[in-house]
Amino acid sequence: MKKKQEFLNKSSFVSFILFMVTLFLMNPILVSGEEFEKENSFGKTTKARLAVEEAWDVYHDGALGGTLQSPKVQTKLEMDLHKSRELLAEAYDAEIGGDLKMTNKIIQKIMKITHRVIAESQVQKE
Repeated sequence: MKKKQEFLNKSSFVSFILFMVTLFLMNPILVSGEEFEKENSFGKTTKARLAVEEAWDVYHDGALGGTLQSPKVQTKLEMDLHKSRELLAEAYDAEIGGDLKMTNKIIQKIMKITHRVIAESQVQKE
């Protein structure tokens, strides 16, 4: 009786291990951390695109409303916004090429530019 119970315990344990291995192999995110990073990068690139769009909207509100500090500031902000669009294209290229480090580096530059443009676009004329 004891041998039969030991056999059932071993059998159950082996079945459990096989089940866990099967689940692990079926889940591509667990198998490949690279795939997870690619998905995460895609979300970051999308957030960067939305940040660029928001910066353009805030900038246009200030420019059309005549509330930007000066024509010099307006020119600087617009040049920065064009730069952020160029960087966004580079980020998409890096993402497609699988260069996640470069993608993240470019996205950091984009976010820095867009935050500054938004902040400076909201400063009222004196």
